[in-house]
Amino acid sequence: MGKRAIRPRFDAMAEEAATPPPSDPPGGDASQRWASVQAALDRLDDGFSLYDSDLRLIAWNARFLALMEFPEDYARIGEPFEAFVRYNVLRGEYGPGDPEALVRERVELARRFLPHSFERVRPNGTVLEIRGNPIPGVGFVTIYKDITERKRAEHALQEAKNELERRVAERTATLESLNERLTREVAERRRALEALRESEEWVRLVADTVPALIGYVDAGETYRFANRRFQEWFGRPPAEIVGRSSREVLGPEHYRAHEPRMKMVLSGRTVTAEFPLVVADGREIRAATTLIPHVDEGGAVHGYFILGQDITERRQSEAALRQAQKMKAVGQLTGGLAHDFNNLLTIIIGNLAVLHEEIGDGSAHDLLDPALDAARRGAQLVKRLLSFARQHPLQQKVIDVGGLVAGMAQLLRQSLGAAIEVSFDLPGALWPVRADPHQLENAILNLAINGRDAMPGGGRLEIAVRHARIDDAYALRRPDAAPGDYVVISVADNGHGMRPEVVERAFEPFFTTKDIGQGSGMGLSMVYGLVRQSGGHAEIDSRVGGGTTVRLFLPRSTDIDAEAAREAPARADVPTGTERILVVEDDSEVRRFAANALRNLGYDVVEAAGGRAALSVLKHEDGVALLLTDVMMPGGLSGPDLAHRARRRRPELRVLFMSGYPDEAVSSAGEPTPLLAKPFQKEELARAVRRALDAPV
Repeated sequence: MGKRAIRPRFDAMAEEAATPPPSDPPGGDASQRWASVQAALDRLDDGFSLYDSDLRLIAWNARFLALMEFPEDYARIGEPFEAFVRYNVLRGEYGPGDPEALVRERVELARRFLPHSFERVRPNGTVLEIRGNPIPGVGFVTIYKDITERKRAEHALQEAKNELERRVAERTATLESLNERLTREVAERRRALEALRESEEWVRLVADTVPALIGYVDAGETYRFANRRFQEWFGRPPAEIVGRSSREVLGPEHYRAHEPRMKMVLSGRTVTAEFPLVVADGREIRAATTLIPHVDEGGAVHGYFILGQDITERRQSEAALRQAQKMKAVGQLTGGLAHDFNNLLTIIIGNLAVLHEEIGDGSAHDLLDPALDAARRGAQLVKRLLSFARQHPLQQKVIDVGGLVAGMAQLLRQSLGAAIEVSFDLPGALWPVRADPHQLENAILNLAINGRDAMPGGGRLEIAVRHARIDDAYALRRPDAAPGDYVVISVADNGHGMRPEVVERAFEPFFTTKDIGQGSGMGLSMVYGLVRQSGGHAEIDSRVGGGTTVRLFLPRSTDIDAEAAREAPARADVPTGTERILVVEDDSEVRRFAANALRNLGYDVVEAAGGRAALSVLKHEDGVALLLTDVMMPGGLSGPDLAHRARRRRPELRVLFMSGYPDEAVSSAGEPTPLLAKPFQKEELARAVRRALDAPV
């Protein structure tokens, strides 16, 4: 098609681009055509931009924005070229200098509408080849090609060439000194043959060094070149591959799967593919291959080049990122649910406790006691869900591991399913250990789930706790272990087991043998980190077909008496008072329970349903000694915000937060303010309020 035919087409495209398409085009004429053109442009590997004669943007594709790192909202029809230049100047794309001068210089240069081609190294290291050509009567079209990899390859090739030339020169000098009596013709031939041999060796060395599979297959589907990666993938050294057919190298099954791609590349088209491949050592990898046709100047195809890469780790990292994002979302959802459930449990537990106290002994207690126990178990369940869904800094205390594991029995059986037979070996009178109980529960659950996954058809899982004493000899063999007394938690399954090389790497972050999308590779590393933070160590015993046992060694704690004193139950007396307290809670039932409980304790109580109502109360009510407020409330004013504003008016005002999601509450508060965790009973409320009132301002 000649230039005269092209120009009207570009004129029409420019006119359509400058005019926004109608919202409901009859038959979808111009808008549909333009949408088709845009879709085609967006499929290009290169960036594309088209400016009209006034240097205003007419058309572009997504690759243009990605390569130049322009925000999507910058790309609008009619956007001036100057805006893009100014954006580049402000982010330092053109280096130092007066911004206005840099903008003016590039805009004036663009207005000349001269063909140009140059390479630019962007601040992020990307190398772009930018080619621009004017379109008479239309404007200017520019193509942006990412040539970063090509430049790297050229640089590597140049270095190889320089090294080769150096070696050839050195060898030539040596040959000349050794062959002084030979004729010039023989010497020149020998030098040429030597250079050719070294060139081939160098090419082989470079190809074998590159972390990729490189090969060449001729038009008759016979391998003419193969680097050493072929041995890792197919179990044959290059010498056994060269001269063999594709069918022999790949095997009948893989040959049938890839035959259409090989026929396509022999027709002159570049082909890329990604597929699973079981390599020579039995591992299954994700392989990505590119087949590039070898075409001469006349257009004849003589064969094709092969470039293959193992992208397994890349895909695993992507899966780990997706898993981390999912767990973050689960944690946020769990936090919201915990807040709502804790509000409900506050109402249930608080009112049941009051009712229990008021009716005295009697048959009604037989109904109230189970209800209170069930509600308290519900509160513990919410805490456990929060522990499993979120990562906390270690909050260590002295614990009884046997009791902790026994308390998880029902949760473990429900989590593992009916196909897994779970047994426990928990002797009495175990040594105490110092650890974070929530994180330790999470670690045990993680190990149990790993055991379940190793037994897809069902099996047996045993969790045992015992004493162990590590001596100096054992500690010398295990640098991460110290001599002393330990409590050992072992989780054993009778699943398929692991190979020694897998066991060796099992605690590494992101290492996993599970299928892509089935595991992040972080579970065992988190377990190992917890044990190490607790002063212990971990070990794995496993053999293929013989199951796996993971042991967690936690050092014996010697300060249980001090811990017991710290956790001694509070005195039975319930403190009272007469001060005025402002109770702020958006849930009316929780607010009513708290207010009634405080009134029963002798306090003067004022209620508010939200932050703004509370500020109004504080403005008109004198003598409020304590602000008891929920943390998360609707209306745009949270508990911490309310406390901040209230204390600006009344610096002497004491504050006590209450929340169904205490970790969020503490971090949101931003200061060491007391917090009462929901659900709570009257006695807990009384003690928390008294402590807050008696504390110094």
